[in-house]
Amino acid sequence: MLENKVAIVTGAASGIGKDIATVFAREGARVVIADLNQKGADTVALELGGPKRAMGVGVDVTNETHTEACVAKTIGTFGRLDILVSNAGIQIVAPIDQFEFAKWKQLLSIHLDGAFLFTRACGWQLARDERHNGWSTPSSCGESRVAPRGFVLMYTF
Repeated sequence: MLENKVAIVTGAASGIGKDIATVFAREGARVVIADLNQKGADTVALELGGPKRAMGVGVDVTNETHTEACVAKTIGTFGRLDILVSNAGIQIVAPIDQFEFAKWKQLLSIHLDGAFLFTRACGWQLARDERHNGWSTPSSCGESRVAPRGFVLMYTF
């Protein structure tokens, strides 16, 4: 089912993202390991088969220029894009009275802005492409759907 598909997995240098990328590669997909940790992304890409099967891309998911460049590099390298898994995220554990507002905004930016920016950057490519239905899976356990006319529907549950 994933044979010859091209996927971007954010936050894939470690943890759940790395596991997702590993399964995708094992099932035949070419995978972009998109992560803030460039060295970690490159290491995982090599573990998954190197340049023909996987590519590491250093990207800050909260940066619009970075997300657009990652999508462009993906298409430039693999010729297409079929799947986006917006998995990048952080966990901050603190009592509410000690939880800094700046840390709250950072968490929201990575989880929400990151999913939005990548979905938007990928959306036009996915919507144009007739080979698939353009699904994206944000890290918040919700869904995003790129409709045929370019509308993006996102929701969480």
